[in-house]
Amino acid sequence: MTPHANLTALAGQAPDFSADRAEEIARDLFGIEGAPHALSGERDRNFHIAPAKGSGIILKIIDPSEDADVIDLQIACLQHIARTDPTLPVPRVIFTRDGRSRGFVKGPDGANHIAYALSFLNGDLLEDIYPGEDLLNEVGSATARLGHALRGFFHKAAGRRIAWDPRQLVNLRQHVSLIAEVETRDLVERAFERFIARLPRLSDLRAQIIHHDCHPGNILIDAKAGRVTGLLDFGDMIHGPLILDLAVPAAEIRGAGMSVLDSACAVIAGYQGAVALEEAEYEALYDAIIARHAVTLAIHAWRSKNDPEGAAKLVRYCSANTPALAALISAGPQRTIAAFRAVGRTERTSSTRDLLDRRAHVLGKQLELTYAKPVHAIKGSGVFLWEPDGSRVLDIYNNVPSVGHAHPEVAAAIARQAAQICSNTRYLHETVIAYAERLTRTMPKELERCLFVNSGSEANDTAWRIAKAVTGKTGAIIIANAYHGITDAVAALSPYSGPLAQPSPPHVETIEPPDMYRGQFRDDRDAARLYSQDVDRAIAALAKRGHGVAAFYVDSAFCAHGILDVPKGWLALVAAKIRSAGGLIVADEVQPGFGRMGEAFWGFALHGIVPDLVTLGKPMANGHPVGAVVTTADIHGEFARRVDFFSTFGGNPVSAAAALATLEVIERERLQENCRTTGATFRAQIKALAERHPMIGDVRGSGLMTGVDIVSDRASREPSASEARRIANRMRELGVLVGIDGPLGNVLKVRPPIPFQPEHADIAVAAMDQAMAG
Repeated sequence: MTPHANLTALAGQAPDFSADRAEEIARDLFGIEGAPHALSGERDRNFHIAPAKGSGIILKIIDPSEDADVIDLQIACLQHIARTDPTLPVPRVIFTRDGRSRGFVKGPDGANHIAYALSFLNGDLLEDIYPGEDLLNEVGSATARLGHALRGFFHKAAGRRIAWDPRQLVNLRQHVSLIAEVETRDLVERAFERFIARLPRLSDLRAQIIHHDCHPGNILIDAKAGRVTGLLDFGDMIHGPLILDLAVPAAEIRGAGMSVLDSACAVIAGYQGAVALEEAEYEALYDAIIARHAVTLAIHAWRSKNDPEGAAKLVRYCSANTPALAALISAGPQRTIAAFRAVGRTERTSSTRDLLDRRAHVLGKQLELTYAKPVHAIKGSGVFLWEPDGSRVLDIYNNVPSVGHAHPEVAAAIARQAAQICSNTRYLHETVIAYAERLTRTMPKELERCLFVNSGSEANDTAWRIAKAVTGKTGAIIIANAYHGITDAVAALSPYSGPLAQPSPPHVETIEPPDMYRGQFRDDRDAARLYSQDVDRAIAALAKRGHGVAAFYVDSAFCAHGILDVPKGWLALVAAKIRSAGGLIVADEVQPGFGRMGEAFWGFALHGIVPDLVTLGKPMANGHPVGAVVTTADIHGEFARRVDFFSTFGGNPVSAAAALATLEVIERERLQENCRTTGATFRAQIKALAERHPMIGDVRGSGLMTGVDIVSDRASREPSASEARRIANRMRELGVLVGIDGPLGNVLKVRPPIPFQPEHADIAVAAMDQAMAG
């Protein structure tokens, strides 16, 4: 078998183009005037076109033997990264004068060559210095970010076979005999044997399209600032195990005064800080690193015989590869892998401890942490989070990332729009209008006007301003223990329990929650009417104090009250009384909205009412800071006549893009239906646990909003906050995150991202079962 016919990187050479011809191509094809400076390239002819002002471009001219699909792979990859991580220091594609990503030029031999251009990045090549530990950390972090940015990217050309891919060692092995030094040849053979033995297990590892060439000749740095300023050369991209991406810098970069192993560990530490390694990847990493050294030496040996010019480009690396390979093989896999794992543990332990100390200093010790063992999340995907040591936790608590942590469509929409413009709604922009149209189509026809703000708290604050302006009254009625936000006005409407809970101010009246498990009318068939009578008292009290009723606020999932199953008709009776008193109904849909309740897209619809105002918060944009108030044309018009209201960044194009992408995912993936079916199954599984766990007093809710009432005695329904805390902390140790809520602090609050599936419910129920068992 001939290497040329099978493996890219052994075959091919850079085409012959002069500097004058490059200057002409840059001017005619890309409209860039500048002086050409030749750069090195393995299979491309590269020039820096430097204009009188500015950084200029990199002009790349491709050999005709190069696969056009591979060029498309590189260009498409850079365009993908520009959308998914615009701050990552990689070149940007420069378009031709007629708007294309590439063009064709004639070579001296008359053949057509692809030519394309990239932005020029400033910095010094890492290969020209010995970096310190901090810079090695930065390289590892940049490599991790690059891999994360490429997650979800696919291209057919990534399946190609190249010599630098250690999975092709079987094809390279025949050339090991060309290595002149016996000791080096023996080291390469041993590395090849280990990696070939590992090949069948590589399919168990995370895989995607990877850069696969972050060696010091492809990394630009600012040595003074200690940061990476450029990641270059996407010509060796493949689809392969993610660990191969890390293996390149871990193998190729040697720190100042540092051993081979210490240098590799410093790179790994930086990588771990951004993307956690999984357990199986530690062992594979050792074999991948020694394979990288061996591949370099084997390719150099082949080129020394067949391509002396190409071999000369590898000499400086090969002089370091042999001693590095010898050091790692001498250290052995057990010691080396233990060092890699220690980096993971140290990164987890030291970074968490350091974060706790720093957090206390700058945020204060009073800021609550949810669990006894704090969650240190470094990435998320779907319903899972990952911590620095690689451990994965199932999130059944966080409703804010409604369509799942780091949803690629939402992230891409944010990045794409942020790279274009982020302005305000006093300028015309298509996205916020399109979103408002889509949003109001999901609501009753009366609710047709939108006011955009930046959070649920701001939305509830705005609704309060509207209610007071439109009704001319100043009183509010809320449910005891309600929570509606953090602004000064809305905090007065949030008598949420806690050690610092304050009495309600004179303009606020609270009513009894319609609790059918522990409330005074729980066993009465007429509970809806009986509970609603407390509103009469509240209305009279506000009237007596001269406030009247401006608004009644209700979270239709009753989250802060322990996620109640309220008596049918109660909210309709309350709404009628409020409206008779001249007040408006505000449905706080921050938590129950957007299909979470399963049976209806909006929580208020479950209760058969149409509110006057609907408030929304961050779940509407999968966690991006945005909020909204949706109301009727009449109410909106009256408010506009009385108040000049404007939120500078409410409804900005980036927020609108995030919200629109989130809504599109919910509708296209039929997530409301998933909430209905999976939620019902999940609650049935939890109810089944009650047969062997007497601390489960009640299981209630709708869709993917569930409350599990924890009691010390089922007969008396005595709440047990301490047991709820114990269960939540134990579940966290078992890798499942659940919350606690309710006025008595004893209700497990279950509200996962809404792509939550039955297989995730099985994991959660198993952890809940084990936690309750002790």
